[in-house]
Amino acid sequence: MQKIVLPRDANNSVISLVPAKLALAVTVDDSISSATDITLNEDTTFLEVTALDYGVFMRYAATASSSNFDEYIAPGSTRNYLVPEGVTVISVIQDNGAAKVRIIQK
Repeated sequence: MQKIVLPRDANNSVISLVPAKLALAVTVDDSISSATDITLNEDTTFLEVTALDYGVFMRYAATASSSNFDEYIAPGSTRNYLVPEGVTVISVIQDNGAAKVRIIQK
């Protein structure tokens, strides 16, 4: 697993994962049953991903699968991710059944 270095301000303090401005885009999918690609807003720097009833696999810049993914979001949890530089698309797929996912681009 890749270690993510959080961004820092001019005083070397960690920048909050919750930006002060409103979300740029919100994706709600109540029935993921196959890989779903989401094009990111060009200003997106963070993702807040919530897996509601089943876990969700996520992959940057390519199609996700249960055997090929970058991140796993456990059922009933919310995770925040710094979007890697140059990534314009993410892909999500359910762990089991028809998963429900909420993705907020910040």
